[in-house]
Amino acid sequence: MVYYEDEVPKCLKENEEYTSREIYLFMMENKNVQILSDSVHLSRDNKSVKYRVVSIKDKFIHKQADDSYRTYLIPNAETKIIEIVRV
Repeated sequence: MVYYEDEVPKCLKENEEYTSREIYLFMMENKNVQILSDSVHLSRDNKSVKYRVVSIKDKFIHKQADDSYRTYLIPNAETKIIEIVRV
């Protein structure tokens, strides 16, 4: 996927609206970000669908390892959790 640097938002702000593409690009450029959404699909090419940022939190994510049974992954850094809703 090809895009310009200036297409990627530097940060996302609460109560601001962003296109599906902007959120997708932000997520691709910021590896320590998790997006919570009421939509199943976040299109990387759609500039007409908009989302509003409901909340932003920095928290530790605790989860089971994907490739192992009963293995707990201990988080070593906080993850930025951004909740969005379709406008």
